Amino acid sequence: MPVYKLKAKGNYGDMPKGYEFQVVSSSISSPDAKDVEKEIARLGFNKQAQSYRSSGNFEVKKG
Repeated sequence: MPVYKLKAKGNYGDMPKGYEFQVVSSSISSPDAKDVEKEIARLGFNKQAQSYRSSGNFEVKKG
């Protein structure tokens, strides 16, 4: 499964702008929103941060 590196474009809940993390997703073109939300929750960020699960909120790099 592809691994994506995501970087927050803004402050999302308690996740600061510029925060970087990795997401493993079965989606080919961009990470699936459910996978992004699960990873944000696993990292301990609040529900508000989890609501920014769309890959459009992040700079996405594959690899």
